Amino acid sequence: MENNLNQLIALSHKFGQDPTYVIAGGGNSSFKTDDKMWVKASGTSMANIDQDGFVCLDREKMKVVSQKKYSDNTASREQEVKEDLHQAILSTHGKRPSVEASMHEIIRYPFVMHTHPTLVNGVLCAKNAKATIDKVFGDEVVYVRYIDPGYVLFKEVKIALEQYRAAKNKEAKVIFLENHGVFVAADTCEEIEAIYANIEAVLEKHVEKLPGVDSARVSADLIALGNEIRANAGSGEQFIIADNSEISLLYTDNVDGFKEVAIPFTPDNIVYCKSNYLFLNRTKDLSEKLDSFVEKHDYPPKIIALKGKGIVAVEESIKSAQIVMDVFKDMMMVSYLTRFFGGPNPMTQEQIDFIDNWEVENYRRKMSKSS
Repeated sequence: MENNLNQLIALSHKFGQDPTYVIAGGGNSSFKTDDKMWVKASGTSMANIDQDGFVCLDREKMKVVSQKKYSDNTASREQEVKEDLHQAILSTHGKRPSVEASMHEIIRYPFVMHTHPTLVNGVLCAKNAKATIDKVFGDEVVYVRYIDPGYVLFKEVKIALEQYRAAKNKEAKVIFLENHGVFVAADTCEEIEAIYANIEAVLEKHVEKLPGVDSARVSADLIALGNEIRANAGSGEQFIIADNSEISLLYTDNVDGFKEVAIPFTPDNIVYCKSNYLFLNRTKDLSEKLDSFVEKHDYPPKIIALKGKGIVAVEESIKSAQIVMDVFKDMMMVSYLTRFFGGPNPMTQEQIDFIDNWEVENYRRKMSKSS
């Protein structure tokens, strides 16, 4: 077991340290034996995870989630599921298992790696997502339409895996989740790496040259905007990270262009950047626009775009600001990639509201800041 868990840690580091696969506390990984499962703790970063970053669960006790009838009320149901998962915890590190732990448990391979690759999500967040996946991967993979994370997604994946098993007489190794990411499972970590490499290689054939993501020397306009944000922050200290990379300039050239990235594509976009962002034509518009934004949304913007100049990420620490910037730049690249697969297909307001108000995701947001 020890050697297998060390292999999982090494694999988690490999994907967790590559921002094109995972940012901050996103994604999760697991290893299981016949009776136990070790799954990444909610909000823990895979980039530097160690054994204490995994939660050990009793697989037999986890099966209650598949069998039990839960409340029809969404909030009550998710609380009940969370409590049942808590009853299955064997380790004592005081951490919650990933909200997707039940999905890891029903996958019949010992190793599972779930990530949110930029290229893959460029397909999964596009209008032609399912048609594209069907065309390039055929019936060798499982595709699940978007459904709210948590129990209902788990049940949908369970049904899809059972249908695949019945049709193919084997286990699925790849599960694509619309507007979310991909699960890859196998008997070894080496095979998981090979499957991911093949997915990327296949999809890259359908993509042309992409905008650059490296920021040039920050302009005086963005510096002035940062200073103005601090001046409007009152007593609370604000940390600012500015970016004028090619991808940022592409989407801040005008307000219509920015609208293409003004609606989240995945749950992680909401967890780290919230679901509303501010566009300014001029720095001096900040005070008025900021007041209107807070009055409307009841929180200050984490992302502020300045026409023709780029974007700034605003947070309570430099680390948190960097996470916000990284996630939003990834969101912009996902939006750009959707152009090759039928155009953008962002989340609906109902889907956004579920994530924004879900206690589990608010916990993950908090853990990402403290870890």
